[in-house]
This record gives sequence, C-alpha cells and structure tokens, in this order.
Amino acid sequence: MIASPTSWEFYKEVKTKILWVNICTQDLEGLAILINKWWKIRYPEYKIRIVSKKEFELVKMQAEKEEQ
Repeated sequence: MIASPTSWEFYKEVKTKILWVNICTQDLEGLAILINKWWKIRYPEYKIRIVSKKEFELVKMQAEKEEQ
C-alpha cells in the first residue's frame, strides 16, 4: 500500500530533534510501517511523536511564536 500525500503530515522541530506526525486518515493499514521506515531512513537522529490534529497544530503555532 502506498499512502497518499494527504494521509499524514509532519513538522520537524530542529531545536529538540522531534518529528511531530499527525495521521490524517482513518485507514491505518500499512501507514504506520510506511511512516516508521520513512522516519528511520530520513531522520534517524530525531525522536518521533504521533499526535492528534489539535496537538499538531498547537506545536506548530508555538514554534512559529518562538521564531518571531
């Protein structure tokens, strides 16, 4: 199964080395494996956090405030 580009989104927090991931679909079959492989290959030095849409947006807003 190949996930569509809209099935999940991520935000990379460089300072803390955390990848915040929000899964945007109810169909989780294969998606967890896909995200895990992507993370291990692309960002092995980062920790990963799977969060709700609400928490994902909150993290992004807080990061944007800190950048200002």
